[in-house]
Amino acid sequence: MGGKISAIIPDSIADELGIEPGDTLLAINDQPVNDLIDLNYFEDEEYLELTVEKTDGEVWVCEVDKFADEVLGFEFAANVFDGIRHCANHCLFCFVDQLHPDPRASLLLKDDDYRMSFLEGNFITCTNLTEDDYLRIGELRLSPLYVSVHTVDPLLRQFLLGQKKPAEILLTLQKLIAMGCRIHTQIVLCPGINDGCYLSETLDSLANLGLAKNKINSGLGGVLSVAVVPVGLTRFQQNAQLRLLTRAEAGALIDDIEARQKQYLSQLGSRFVFAADELYLKAGRPFPAAAAYEDFPQIENGVGMAAQFIERWQAVRQSVPQTPAQDKIAVITGKNGQPVLADMIQEIKDISHSDLTIVEVANTFFGDTVTATGLLTGSCLIKAVEKNVYQRLLIPSNMLKFDEDIFLDDISVDQVAEKLGATVQIVAPNPADLLKAIYHI
Repeated sequence: MGGKISAIIPDSIADELGIEPGDTLLAINDQPVNDLIDLNYFEDEEYLELTVEKTDGEVWVCEVDKFADEVLGFEFAANVFDGIRHCANHCLFCFVDQLHPDPRASLLLKDDDYRMSFLEGNFITCTNLTEDDYLRIGELRLSPLYVSVHTVDPLLRQFLLGQKKPAEILLTLQKLIAMGCRIHTQIVLCPGINDGCYLSETLDSLANLGLAKNKINSGLGGVLSVAVVPVGLTRFQQNAQLRLLTRAEAGALIDDIEARQKQYLSQLGSRFVFAADELYLKAGRPFPAAAAYEDFPQIENGVGMAAQFIERWQAVRQSVPQTPAQDKIAVITGKNGQPVLADMIQEIKDISHSDLTIVEVANTFFGDTVTATGLLTGSCLIKAVEKNVYQRLLIPSNMLKFDEDIFLDDISVDQVAEKLGATVQIVAPNPADLLKAIYHI
């Protein structure tokens, strides 16, 4: 099948060979190329034969002599070329199953592909791993991987994943670890289902597989971290067994996790288990300091984002101009983002007297139980923001499709701008870029 080339790095080997966007890389040294892992594996060799199919169907075989660390210069639209392996589970809490009745087709993709776990940090259940997969993971040292554990009790995991047979995970983790694989894990916590004694058993079991900090450079495998993330529910979910954590439950869970962190710090040299930011928001607790998240192993999972944002704000706050920013500006955020942004925006206003307003937008598309800023849609903004009041709206880039300025409801940024009579400015979600956007720096 090969990989369709989306771009060529100028002056690269591929550029010099005359390979162009739209061509397909079929093989390297007569070995099929099915994903970026194959490409990266072969690319280190100094002599290569590339088999490339041109857009007109002609097949080229190109000989390449190169330095070992020299890249070929291909870019691809996708990281896997033979199709992402879809999830065959029917998880009780699957967010995809809770989407709007008429969602964008791409949102229905349920990825459970170990290659995407290695390449992009996506979480997998490991229920579809074959012996060939294990061999490839071991041979190519594909590590770290990111694994959704949820519970180590096979029968409960069977229930949570919607499997037809017990869904063990400890033997799978042990097998991967024996190959030298390092693993980040997550537990999506469903109150009344996989909490309590089940959570204690799961954390104890994962800690027993934990890799001590003093062995990180040893080449050994092991579990590196556990994230505890509260279940997310939209207004479309129909399962009466699912509910959100209460404020008291979130506080008790944080207390348990922080007590365990002290234990694991002594045992493993790492806090090992980390609570999602949403738990602190739910409990009304202050976020831990950034140092408490160590090297932020699960930040893409919503663990430590707030602490990192606050830390980064402290690093740039001295650069706030003392003159007002141009325009009347609304900084758009969701319920979770508002308390993180509040102190920063207030301090900017105090220093510069800029006309800044945080607009906290409710999620009318997925329901008010969905509080993450990145899940807001164009229709949410149109309903929440007053028309013709602000000259500029600053929105975080994680609200949009990764390759297009479109929200999750397929409304475009331009449509929102037209509806609200304001310029919509897309900003990377960090203090430095937000400050630059406010002042057009």
